[in-house]
Amino acid sequence: MMQHSEKSYIGGDGSTSQHSQNQNDDVSQAQSTHSCISATKGRTNIIRTSSTAEFPSQRDVRLNKGSVFRRHDFVGGPVTKATIRFPPKHMANALDEDGQPATHKRLTSLGRIVFARGPWIESHPLASSHNNLVDNDATTSSDEDQLRCITQALEDKCCYKTLAFGELGCTGGGTSTFETISGMIFPSSSSAVNDTSLRVESSHSINRRISVVAFGGRRISFLSGGGLWTKSCHNKNDNTGTEPDDFVSIPVAKVGSLNSYLEVSDWIHDVRLLNVELPQPNNKYAFLLAMGMTNNNCDIFGFYSSTRDEQLLLHPTRLQCITCDVRCITYSLSFHGWDTMDSTSIFSPDAQLPSLAVASGTVFSEIVVWDAVVYTQEDTHDEESLDTLVKRWLADVTVGANIINASRIRRKSLHRLKGHLGSIFSVYFSACGKYIASTSDDRTIRLFQLQPMGESLSQTGWKLIWTGWGHTARVFDVSFAYPSYAALGEELSHPILVSAGEDSTARIWSPLQAKEVTHPLRGHECESVWTVDVCGDIIVTGGNDGCVKLWDLNKRIKQGKGIRAFVVPKDPDPPIIPTSSEGTITPEATTSQPRKKQNKKPKLSGQLICGMELYEGHKLVVATRAGGVFSLDLKLDTWTHHNCWHDNVISSEDKSKLQIDPSTGTCLSVNPSTAKYTIVGTTEEWLVVCSLDSSSDLDDQYSNAFRCHTHCPVQSISWIDDVNIVVFYARGSVIWFKMEEKPVPLHIMKLGTPGIPLSYAYDYNQSFYIGDSRGNLTYFDVDQPCRNEILPTSVLKAHAKEHVTAVNVMKSGIIISVGNDGCMHQSKVSHNGQLQALVSIPVPATTGLKHIWNVTQSNNDRENVVSGGFYGNDYVVMDNVNGYEFLRIPTGGRQKRQALHIGFSSGCSYVMAICTGQKDGCNIIAFHSSHSLDETSKFSIPRHQRIDTTYNIGHSYHAETINDVAWVKCGDKPAYLLTGSNDCSVKLLDFRNGTFGSAKKELPPHESCVRGVCTSSHPITNTSLLVTCGGKLTMEFYLLDHSSADIDASVTALCSYRTTGSKATIDHRMNTVRSVPLPSDKPYHFVVSGDSQGNLHVVMVSEAPSDRKTIIGEILIGNGRPALCLELVLFNGFVLAFIGTTGGDIQLWTFSISQLILCCEASEDGLRRLGDVLPSAASCEFKAHQSGVNDLSASIVTGDIDSVVVCSVGDDQTVSACLIHFTESGPEALSCESIRLCSTQCASASALKAVELMIDNSTFHRVYTSGHDETVTLWKLDLARLSLKYVTSAPIGTEGGCLGCCQYNHPDGTIKEVVAIGGIGMELVSFNLSTLLAACVLREANGLLITAGAGFSADSGLSTYEQAPLSYKEMCDPSKLVEDPFKFQQFWLAFTRSYLKTKPHSGYEILDNWCQGGKLPNLIRPSDDSTPWWVYTSNVDGHFRNTRLASFRESACEIHGCAFEFKCACGIGFANGEPRLGWHEWNDKVQPTDDCRDTKLVMSSDAIPSSLILCNHCQLPMRPNVLMFHDTDENVLCGINFERERYQTWEGSVEKEIETSGKRFVVLELGCGPTVPAVREESEEVVLDCAKIVQSNKSRGGRSGSVSFIRINPKHAEINISTIEPTQMISIFSKAEAALKEIDLWIELLQ
Repeated sequence: MMQHSEKSYIGGDGSTSQHSQNQNDDVSQAQSTHSCISATKGRTNIIRTSSTAEFPSQRDVRLNKGSVFRRHDFVGGPVTKATIRFPPKHMANALDEDGQPATHKRLTSLGRIVFARGPWIESHPLASSHNNLVDNDATTSSDEDQLRCITQALEDKCCYKTLAFGELGCTGGGTSTFETISGMIFPSSSSAVNDTSLRVESSHSINRRISVVAFGGRRISFLSGGGLWTKSCHNKNDNTGTEPDDFVSIPVAKVGSLNSYLEVSDWIHDVRLLNVELPQPNNKYAFLLAMGMTNNNCDIFGFYSSTRDEQLLLHPTRLQCITCDVRCITYSLSFHGWDTMDSTSIFSPDAQLPSLAVASGTVFSEIVVWDAVVYTQEDTHDEESLDTLVKRWLADVTVGANIINASRIRRKSLHRLKGHLGSIFSVYFSACGKYIASTSDDRTIRLFQLQPMGESLSQTGWKLIWTGWGHTARVFDVSFAYPSYAALGEELSHPILVSAGEDSTARIWSPLQAKEVTHPLRGHECESVWTVDVCGDIIVTGGNDGCVKLWDLNKRIKQGKGIRAFVVPKDPDPPIIPTSSEGTITPEATTSQPRKKQNKKPKLSGQLICGMELYEGHKLVVATRAGGVFSLDLKLDTWTHHNCWHDNVISSEDKSKLQIDPSTGTCLSVNPSTAKYTIVGTTEEWLVVCSLDSSSDLDDQYSNAFRCHTHCPVQSISWIDDVNIVVFYARGSVIWFKMEEKPVPLHIMKLGTPGIPLSYAYDYNQSFYIGDSRGNLTYFDVDQPCRNEILPTSVLKAHAKEHVTAVNVMKSGIIISVGNDGCMHQSKVSHNGQLQALVSIPVPATTGLKHIWNVTQSNNDRENVVSGGFYGNDYVVMDNVNGYEFLRIPTGGRQKRQALHIGFSSGCSYVMAICTGQKDGCNIIAFHSSHSLDETSKFSIPRHQRIDTTYNIGHSYHAETINDVAWVKCGDKPAYLLTGSNDCSVKLLDFRNGTFGSAKKELPPHESCVRGVCTSSHPITNTSLLVTCGGKLTMEFYLLDHSSADIDASVTALCSYRTTGSKATIDHRMNTVRSVPLPSDKPYHFVVSGDSQGNLHVVMVSEAPSDRKTIIGEILIGNGRPALCLELVLFNGFVLAFIGTTGGDIQLWTFSISQLILCCEASEDGLRRLGDVLPSAASCEFKAHQSGVNDLSASIVTGDIDSVVVCSVGDDQTVSACLIHFTESGPEALSCESIRLCSTQCASASALKAVELMIDNSTFHRVYTSGHDETVTLWKLDLARLSLKYVTSAPIGTEGGCLGCCQYNHPDGTIKEVVAIGGIGMELVSFNLSTLLAACVLREANGLLITAGAGFSADSGLSTYEQAPLSYKEMCDPSKLVEDPFKFQQFWLAFTRSYLKTKPHSGYEILDNWCQGGKLPNLIRPSDDSTPWWVYTSNVDGHFRNTRLASFRESACEIHGCAFEFKCACGIGFANGEPRLGWHEWNDKVQPTDDCRDTKLVMSSDAIPSSLILCNHCQLPMRPNVLMFHDTDENVLCGINFERERYQTWEGSVEKEIETSGKRFVVLELGCGPTVPAVREESEEVVLDCAKIVQSNKSRGGRSGSVSFIRINPKHAEINISTIEPTQMISIFSKAEAALKEIDLWIELLQ
């Protein structure tokens, strides 16, 4: 026995009460219950009970029924393996034209990206376009159908996803401890398309069936499909074309059972597959599989295939275990040899298995090289050699035996490579086997080469030839790359290496050059980049952010190479400016009023550039302050001298000649359309238009100048379009000119701010936005031209006091601005015409932003923003949504004059010119470009660009552990999921139709980790309050507007919470936060947060807009123990706050709602503080766990006495439920009357971290828990007994650190309950709530009517009436028997044969177990031998008469008869005993006897006659016992009517029992559609009759029975009956068999 002591509490009178609790230490007992009575703070008695729970994993193993949960989405989580696959040779050859192989570009576009994220495998098309990339008429062949199938497979642009180790017949999959995938091989596809020799040629059938071999932990699985060109994808045709080629798990048969994976004895590092040929050809195929294990050994398995029910099965046999003599734990292992496409014939003369080498990376900083499979002379006659074992195994497979016993051998290590200083994380052989590359936690990459070590050529050894330093953290993975020689400009003697590590980068290395080839590849928004692979010219990386990034190897190598530099030509001689005798400037020489004499500044020496701009993609124009204008043609490498921009200037106002001082030049801009002239701005308000056309004589060219009086100096010039320009003036004005013969100012915009205008955006909707040098964003409405100065409609402080360098307008109307503060600010124009700030997001890895572009990916219509800015002296272009870095150019300093031309239509095409002044006074312009000049000249940069190149797969999610989640609901419908993480970020995910959409909103990050998030919605508004909290005691508040369709425009920053007094440290954090709306006519929210010192921070937040962006709350002093979790509940006029602490205590604080509302209203006038109405101490406190309370969930329970139930979990692996009753001790006071607490111990294999309570009176109260055991568990909460009972569990792909639960209506009509579990990534699991409700109703049923239609038979593979051929409808007419009796009989006998041979699906057996099997506990057969169930069906297949189904032999009404019974057709010409019109010829032949009516021939599957069947009594043809159209045959109707009468009698008895005994009756309708509505109408009629009886009983006060209606139909499950309660109408949109399986599982789980 173990004694547990409870904390002492001080009562209200100062007395102390203590209690102790004894608990049974024997946890092996299934149920052990203890109880005691103790006191809490405030002298409230608490009744405690405890029990020991059964471990969920043990329960699931015993049930072996799978899980009701469906795992259907996984967001984020580490990408552990990523690669690209290309079509195999036999399919790639179909694209060859005229004997010429398909182009490299064409084949590359057909590739697929395959990656593993947690337990999931995903396959995505490499080419994002959904257009056909392959011309169906490109090739011709005699087998056109085969070519069409191949072409369709190659054109597949679908995305596929599956669980790698999901169990067969179970949506839950196995346990998650070993679920993470660590590697994959691909037997059916190629890794590159560089040349035809690398295309895989696979004639071996097993390779064309297996697309992926995935392994992780101790598991390995085999998958087909996934768009990876396996054989199965060609056999899925329907009327609409090729169906999506989903992943399909190939079952592994072992020890009499089927599983979706093979589990081995050790963790697997690497796998190799070798095809082997059987000695005699048959329908079996065999291959060997080598698995490299953690303990430095290799297991060789043999697999052979078979088929069962047209399903491929694999049968494994362990042949040999090969152990290295160096026994150690390895972190990595790699094979060399046994190419996946190799095939060997072991039975041929002198045949031997290919060799297989191993390189093992150990924890002791060394690499062990050894041979796992090697041929020696001694092995020739060795009975235990692998060759011998394989031959014996193949011989046994051929004859159907499998009796091989695995052997064990030991191999000596050949080499032990040293050099690393830490554990080796990855080790790989090069393709030729001459190099080994390795990475380690010592931050290095090392390359070893196989070299001769002695005089003999056979003596070789491995030598360390290169060590790569550059990563700033651990290096996880490395891959060999083989780019074209042209990329490096020289022939390679060593391969290129690409590495990935914990510093967020991948790096390209050239060991020959002993350095990095280019800048590090940055794009992952996480620290850990786990995997890297090089497939041809494409680098693939995967990281902890859940994304896969693609990089063009050749382009990245070329970046920074071949920089071209040009010297700007010398300026022309300076002009001679005449002066007067007084030394003043003459009027002719000036262009403005005389200026006051100023102190002279030192004259700058050398050439001064006043403007520089790129145009036409390959030309550059430069203007100097000496008047020179030069253009450079990069194609010709030549400069062109143009007329000086200040010479021959004529005023456009009066055509007078002007004398312009060239030193006043400030900027220039080139016309984007014609590129024949440029505009130069000056400090003296003039704008000079000078020609760039060099075709005419320079002396004859004149420049025009125009101005707007009193506006100067000119800061910059931009073109809106070909005829409109915007001129920025340094004194705070912006003028829009229309370029005519005499330029006209259309709009003169005065900022009204102290800043200088720097940037603008025009949305072509009469809205003009200007950013200035003081962080302001101004909005002008320019609907009508106005030559008078106009003031801004609205001004918004967007970027503090930093420069606003760029502004852009999204298609949605969102205004995006960036600045030198490194932030991207989002705003919008509100309904009242004012600028409204949304959010401001700092852009990582930048210290100042300069450009922004709108882009849209072709596979996603959602707009992204690409920004360009500086990180130090590097100019960086990156996708802000995905974090992908397109470009990094060293500029030498951001103050240098630069010009940029960039486009994203094919990745990132750019030209950047950087001007650098030299000491000798000249200027050198360096050009960086991505392509040849012929390509850059075609740049087209529309306002909204579209990216056709795939560079990112997946949505960048949290890079670290998710700490909290909260569902954001619009009404009762979940719309978004709010999450916060240790990576300081907050994400808002769009939730649509049970999965996360592509829309994602990132909220401003916290300075430290985000520990808690919550939401609340006020009923008087259509908005939701979003709250986040974290380090340094910060809380941020946002409003989400549900009326906005765009997620970017829906979130607005509301305010922030900061503490007063001393500044909080980074270790002082808020751990949890919750909010509730207060019932008031104003949108007030009550927010409480708990911090790491045990204090509560209480804040009242109003949704009304306010100028105050920082609010101050009140701090309530707690018990000193850190608060880990809290929950708020509105209860009888009070807000109850339950706080869980690290000591295992739960505190209860009570707040009066009326006082809070009065305080809010008074505080608006400054009359009352919040602290005046808050309690000074907790109402009560009790111990719920022996250690920290990690999470709790509370809800109100309505009944005779309203109470509150609280469920909690803790580090003690216990889940507790607490039921609290309250009494009002005053008008504004509430006290605990009693507390009942039950604790279920051993509820998990490790600490429990999250809990969610769902109160449901229609089924049962559900409690969800999750924790470090990576399992989500469902418990049943019984409030009457106050106990928790385990129901079921499901593995998840992440640790369950937090969870949130909600319900939603799927578009197909299904009501689902979904649970979001957060950890390293986010996983969604759900179940069909309708099936649970159906199971609960059926468990309580006293009577059951099963109505079945054609859809129920269709699940067995039979056709419905809609699917039947036209001949079936014709033959459903008795007159066809008269026309051709033999044809008529043979037609129906064919259907009879089909019905008899078709095996009834499992749904029949489930129904039988419910009824006769006693699985429904209240469905009890009475003593009079009648049955409480009945079947009413229109199906004629007779499957309810199956001999295995004992339940329905005497309780089935087949209203259309049975097709495998034949009766005499003597009565088909009579109706009610009278001859039918038109049947006289037939009736004349009829001479029936008394025995004809009772004659019945029952067919069996092995005795169906092929000749005409005649009646033994009248010798007339017989007919099927099926009621047909216009059928009046008494021989058939008599039997059917008899069954109907029996059924009607049973129905009447059921209705009587409902009326007299209060019985519960259920109608279960299966597969009844509206096309043939007879059974559907019968179901509704019975329900209506019973409902009338129930209502009549209620009105008389009699015993209340009930009727429930369950309708199962994949398309038409809706129920419209107003007379029964909605909870009694259960619609399940599903096929009948699948729904019955799920209901049956619920019934079993609830027993």
